Amino acid sequence: MRFNQNIQRIALVLALTAASSSAFAQSAEYRRGYDDGYAAGQRDARDGGRGGHGRDRLTIEEATYGVRGAMCDARRAVRQEAERNGGLVVAGNHLCGDPKRNTGKQLNIVYRCGNDRPTQISARENDTLRLSCWR
Repeated sequence: MRFNQNIQRIALVLALTAASSSAFAQSAEYRRGYDDGYAAGQRDARDGGRGGHGRDRLTIEEATYGVRGAMCDARRAVRQEAERNGGLVVAGNHLCGDPKRNTGKQLNIVYRCGNDRPTQISARENDTLRLSCWR
């Protein structure tokens, strides 16, 4: 009987130790995410307060790639490519796949720089567009 009580106590201690270390790891991860988000917010506020144009003020409202009846959403890829290349975006299958094989495709983008009016631009497959936020 005494042996079972000792085993139960050891199991309880191990369970409490595991729970507390898991909670600590989660709180450290939460704190790291909070700090990263706070820093990003501070950067956005600082960059947006200058009144100039730049990559932090770019909003891709719409970006589709393909042909009528076979389009894919390329918003995320267009924003990433514009940020990497100073506003240049190449229309191609690398954006979101090949929505229709053996057919010429088109990239259509509606974007905004800060509080400016939306701008709409288009390019055929393999052509390059320049988003004017990078002046």
